[in-house]
Amino acid sequence: MRRAALIAVVSFLAAVPAADARGPALNGAVTKTSRVSSLRYVMDIAVLRRRYPASVLHVSGVRGPAALYVHVKSVAEVLADGTQIPGPSQSAMVDGPFLYEGAPDGVAIDGTIRWLRVPLAQGAKALDSMRNLGPTPVFHVLQESSLARARTHDGTFKGAVAYDDPVVRTALVAMTGGIEFRSLRFEATVGADGYIHAVKMTGRTADGSKALSVSLRLYAFGQPVRLTPPAEGTFMDHKAFILAD
Repeated sequence: MRRAALIAVVSFLAAVPAADARGPALNGAVTKTSRVSSLRYVMDIAVLRRRYPASVLHVSGVRGPAALYVHVKSVAEVLADGTQIPGPSQSAMVDGPFLYEGAPDGVAIDGTIRWLRVPLAQGAKALDSMRNLGPTPVFHVLQESSLARARTHDGTFKGAVAYDDPVVRTALVAMTGGIEFRSLRFEATVGADGYIHAVKMTGRTADGSKALSVSLRLYAFGQPVRLTPPAEGTFMDHKAFILAD
């Protein structure tokens, strides 16, 4: 009798639908982190190829009220022993109503000009590029995760993502230059403060010729952001640039 009752209970529990594996902990952390007033981050985006050198971007940035800064350092070539040959680098900054685009490698033009200043209303394309190289696309991917199991001892979530999800596809295309990756997996660490502190993401193309590796670290949540805009004499207004061209 007791055995029959136990079997009935086990069968009932097995039939009960599991709660959404993403759960409020991961989704809540994504929402909280995406809405925080300010943060800093570093991110590596690597597209690994079978027969060609890897494409790697090292990105660092700051996001705050009416302020945004991104610095991108590319890798021209990765040697067989893992040595990275530096490629071009560039910075961009939003301060108030203006977007400042840095000269490649910070090389001054005419001796002092290192920045091009553009009104935000005219810098939509550059602004989108800055956001695409920030944490927002990663947040979109995490919000669409189909599976996420928490490891309670360290707040780590691991899961899979449907590559053909429209949100995921849009987010990753912006980061990877149009390459579609499948078999997408992620690992996200949520801190005791409820913010996402780190994300790792991997994937591969349908033919297996390329692999994706994204590593994101976030910190300084809610701390004051103070960006110093380029000084007078170090930037040229976009209108003046067009006239000078």
